[in-house]
Amino acid sequence: MAEGQKAVIDESLCTGCGICLDACPKQALELVDGLAKLTKPEACDGDGACVGACPVSAISLK
Repeated sequence: MAEGQKAVIDESLCTGCGICLDACPKQALELVDGLAKLTKPEACDGDGACVGACPVSAISLK
């Protein structure tokens, strides 16, 4: 866990596959206009499950 960090999604890399949504234990991500978005930043605890799940490395923690 990366305390204080949040998921950041690089929209230029995101393919909208939705794998990160399933990986997020806090359900902080949603698909918006075909791309993953951190729609509930208050729920994101920096767990990093989404980072590891993304097949195109579009997510980082910052």
